[in-house]
Amino acid sequence: MTTSSWPLGFSATGLAAGLSKKKGKKDMALFYSHLPANGGAVFTNNQVKAAPVILTEERLLKTRGHVRAVIVNSGTANAATGAPGLRDAVASTKWAADGLDVPSDQVWVASTGVIGTRIPLPIYRKGLLKMIARVKDSHVSEPDLAAEAIMTTDTVPKKASVTFQIGGVPVRIWGCAKGSGMIHPDMRGPRGQLHATMLVFILTDAAARPVAIQRALEWVADKTFNCVSVDGDTSTNDFVGVLANGASGAEEIASTGVRSYLTFRSALHEVCESLTNQIAMDGEGASKMVQVFIEGARTETSARQMAAVVASSPLVKTACHGADPNWGRILAAMGRSGVKFDPHRVRIWLGDMLVCKGGVEQPFSEPEAIAYLKKKRIVIRVNLGLGHQWSHYKTCDFTGQYVGINAGYRT
Repeated sequence: MTTSSWPLGFSATGLAAGLSKKKGKKDMALFYSHLPANGGAVFTNNQVKAAPVILTEERLLKTRGHVRAVIVNSGTANAATGAPGLRDAVASTKWAADGLDVPSDQVWVASTGVIGTRIPLPIYRKGLLKMIARVKDSHVSEPDLAAEAIMTTDTVPKKASVTFQIGGVPVRIWGCAKGSGMIHPDMRGPRGQLHATMLVFILTDAAARPVAIQRALEWVADKTFNCVSVDGDTSTNDFVGVLANGASGAEEIASTGVRSYLTFRSALHEVCESLTNQIAMDGEGASKMVQVFIEGARTETSARQMAAVVASSPLVKTACHGADPNWGRILAAMGRSGVKFDPHRVRIWLGDMLVCKGGVEQPFSEPEAIAYLKKKRIVIRVNLGLGHQWSHYKTCDFTGQYVGINAGYRT
């Protein structure tokens, strides 16, 4: 990563605190703004919410979007831990606030790992204090260490960045994500506004008011992170947070009605789209990425609903893994999606190859279809013949390795 792509005024680091069962694995990260910052976030819509999600959502509302730091740990989700787990989360943010000399309600926290186990606080605190010493005075920037520390079953760190201009002034956005399993996000803003766990941390030196950040993030998340699925399971800990500190010196994005807002939102979308692709490519045990497009729908909502069902179908995903052009599995998944359609109008393509027309098989070359499905990136396209709306979902194939990873996750 070049220094030009790292946002000004931020520090980040990661280390192996000893929370992970894997000796030497980095398992704690810290993101810190040396300047006052505004933020926005979206959270899991799972009814079972982890303590860090509950606490961070409360603080986003209480401070009206003011934030200085985010602490992250992997190895333990701190979910289904009751009042003690919430107290643990509060304690961790107080330690960070004291060390960084910032208000405790401006410290966010996120966790990922095994559900139902509490965080070993002495180990956690020791690691946190080491990270604070790294970032507070030295302005150290070690984003690669932070991106590695948030991983669980991920095989590679996931990072993206973009530099753009607002009023002729360069502005930077950088983000990292983790997510390989338990990926089927359904995230909304605080208070439920529409819009292995997926965690995403985005830093920018843009100057933006909290309402502009929140609106942009909800719009972007709904079109990126809420359209990816690895296994159809929605985590208790899903979280995407954006911190903006204005260190670029660019004019402030004061509302959603100014041109700079659309510029910022477009750049944020570029970063999040890249991270979404990386999550789909790195699904647990995955060997290929699959994109499902539903076109010709009456509404975008119905198209997305159908795309989600097709993308999360185990039979469709195993067929993709085995390079089996079994288009009937796609049609069957569509039929149980809850979306009304006429099968006699349906057309299905595997890549550019039409395999189903009018709800029945269209003659096609099976060897060519098999060869296509052996590629690392597959596109399934469906046209319902009902309207002009469309949506899409990104996923991956199901392999035997996925079963092995999750059968022994706790061991």
